[in-house]
Amino acid sequence: MIQNNYETLLQKISDYTHQQLANVSKEYDSTESFPQVLLEDFLELDIFRLLLDEEDEQSESLQAFMEIIRIVSHEFAAMASILLTQGTYAIWPLQRYGTKRQKDAYLEKLVSGELLGAFALHEAQDEGNLDLMQSTAIETETGWRINAEKETVSNSPVAGLFFVVAKTRKINGDEGIGIFIVEADQAGVTVGEASDKMGIRALPVAPVYLNNVEVNKDAVLGGLLAGKEQVETIFTKMKIAIAMQALGLAEGSLDKGLHYASLERNFGKRLIDIDNTQIALAEVKSKAFATSTMLRYVMQHHMDDPIQAAMAKLVASDNAIEVTETIIQVTGGYGYMRNNDIERFARDAKVTAIYGGSSHSQKKLIAKPWLTKR
Repeated sequence: MIQNNYETLLQKISDYTHQQLANVSKEYDSTESFPQVLLEDFLELDIFRLLLDEEDEQSESLQAFMEIIRIVSHEFAAMASILLTQGTYAIWPLQRYGTKRQKDAYLEKLVSGELLGAFALHEAQDEGNLDLMQSTAIETETGWRINAEKETVSNSPVAGLFFVVAKTRKINGDEGIGIFIVEADQAGVTVGEASDKMGIRALPVAPVYLNNVEVNKDAVLGGLLAGKEQVETIFTKMKIAIAMQALGLAEGSLDKGLHYASLERNFGKRLIDIDNTQIALAEVKSKAFATSTMLRYVMQHHMDDPIQAAMAKLVASDNAIEVTETIIQVTGGYGYMRNNDIERFARDAKVTAIYGGSSHSQKKLIAKPWLTKR
């Protein structure tokens, strides 16, 4: 449970979300523009400092950050995506694994927002499988030479720092996987054209190309070629953040659907007075409640468990899609119109089942322990 020391911050976030974000989110979605001004408002609240708590995996401050993702997603899921990308893909990995030199160089700049980060992992054909990854980092006498083509990198058009995952080959021939810290203005780094997305449209996403990029030996995250283990841990946190985003989307969509269904029509009739409407909304309300209950349990007891995180993301994203689609059906033609937020929530919910690992990949991960021969 989040204790009183974070309740004031969370209330400020809630007030800002419903009083400010609710009024501008539609415009940012329509124009696909990066909400820099809104980001600065969150930076003034110093929310990323919540990720610097080193006590344990289930720390209250980390849970509070996840709550912020849920709250913001009630009105503007793309803003939540920007925050969770900076938090779970850049700040948390550096805080958890970075060397003192790396933290001194970048951590405070990331926390303050002076520097935005992006995590460059996925490629066109790897399907999230590190063994299929084509990116390489070859050790040289002075450091590493990186060649990579990374697709769909969140925040990449605005990032000043990349965490690049690549297969490694040392001078002695040893192979492995590492995460490399690469500055965006380094020679050989190119960011491609931003994608035109169906949902989460204000989150800038683009490919990143590294062509013979030379970095020094200090560029290896944590100074260790432990990329596979690091990626798993980073993704575990990120999946919980996306699950909280999906929960926020479901709750926000349900609130809007209930509001519309409660409006009086001709002769005082309301949609909520219809039995089928009541049943449909009761079902999705229960789905949202079940998601919330599961996530609270995972965050309090199993924040570092990759399978629990995979189940949480799978359930949360599937339920968010069901909730938002049900709200569209309940509200009829109104829900399909772009002059309200209901259809945007449905588009955004679908993205939560894709990025951070598809629902199919979550099921494969959940089933993996069963394949071990007893």
